Amino acid sequence: MILIALGILLIIVFLVNQKLFPIGLVVFFLLFDMFDGFYKDDQIFAAIRYIIPLALILVYLFAHGGLRKSDSIFLVLIVYLGLLMIYIPGDIILSAKTTLAILITLLMIPIGREIGENRDFLQEFEKYNRYLLILIPLYIIYANIFNIGRSYAETFTTGFLVTSRMYIAPILIFLGVHYIFMNKNRGTMIKLFDIGLILFNIALLIVITRRTSLVMIVGAFFVYMLWNRQLIFKMVILVFCLIAALIFSYPLYEAKLAAQLEKRERIQDLETYEEEGRYLETLFIIDYHEKNEDPLELLFGVKLWDTFSFGIKYFGRDRPIHSDINMIFYSTGIFGLMLFTLFFIHYFLVGNGKITSDNRKAYYPLLAMFVMVLIPGRFIGTFTYAPLLMLLLSAIKYYRPTEEVQIEKDDTVFQEKLLEHKI
Repeated sequence: MILIALGILLIIVFLVNQKLFPIGLVVFFLLFDMFDGFYKDDQIFAAIRYIIPLALILVYLFAHGGLRKSDSIFLVLIVYLGLLMIYIPGDIILSAKTTLAILITLLMIPIGREIGENRDFLQEFEKYNRYLLILIPLYIIYANIFNIGRSYAETFTTGFLVTSRMYIAPILIFLGVHYIFMNKNRGTMIKLFDIGLILFNIALLIVITRRTSLVMIVGAFFVYMLWNRQLIFKMVILVFCLIAALIFSYPLYEAKLAAQLEKRERIQDLETYEEEGRYLETLFIIDYHEKNEDPLELLFGVKLWDTFSFGIKYFGRDRPIHSDINMIFYSTGIFGLMLFTLFFIHYFLVGNGKITSDNRKAYYPLLAMFVMVLIPGRFIGTFTYAPLLMLLLSAIKYYRPTEEVQIEKDDTVFQEKLLEHKI
């Protein structure tokens, strides 16, 4: 069984080389999502997806001193979600699985911090980024050859990498562009190869017509240029070349794109965006609380992570709430929304002045991607890209060159001696 083999391989990686374990986790989640559609979501596969990674992550953090006193906000958030799971669960299995998914994803932040304090993970990740940019197109080609999974049109499929699972591609594409510009010692052939991979992956995102994925790329490139104004001219040339290549190769994917757009005619009509589900669900949540007038639900939420009944009531089908912001507000209340906000401010905004100038160039575009995902969803409960994004943001933020670390240590020693002298 593929999923059992993946679980065993993850354990082996953890036991043999813990330095590779964080990367192993990222690959594990991606491969799991590529093949989980072959199997029913029974207990053994749920254990492989949630329990094995969580157990290994906790052991890893304990062994490396990953959790600290400054992580108190982390403890408060998890305890709060645990209490909600006891007192206001919806479908208990769904509430528990989603809470575990959130816990695993957020635990990648202290893992990333521990890595960033010891090595340059962003530089280290380049080769893995290239491998993943190769893996995704190969998987989609395989899925189309054997007609695996589903998509909007029968003529094209992304296998089991559906909807938000494909949000991993924009992250990899952006990092691929960043490496092209930053690693000047790379040969021309390697850079041309990377540009080809980037082009192929962008073409795939265009064909599957995932608006959020394309917005993530455009938004990340825009922020990237703001932080790298000296690269604006090169960025314009690169974007022009990519667009020209996409236009030139259009006949290769024209038929598949047309078939997709025929099924998604609504997204081509701007006038229909007032009927967009994510927009309507915001209005429906307001309507729900106005009619119920229950202060406890407003403060602490309704049915933790279980919004299918909400979808049935307002959309006439079991459509869950899509936007992460709406999901957090509806499921955990105003108090939960405040906790999540404080959590992300603590880890991703406070202390950003210490981020190295080179790392800021990648950090803020990735952070922009994270914010862009929260509005349409689904960060919550998606393993394919969410743990990777948390790992990257944290590792990039906390990386310090050896020289800077030594200076900080020397400053600390000096201040301690000065304090002793005053005493």
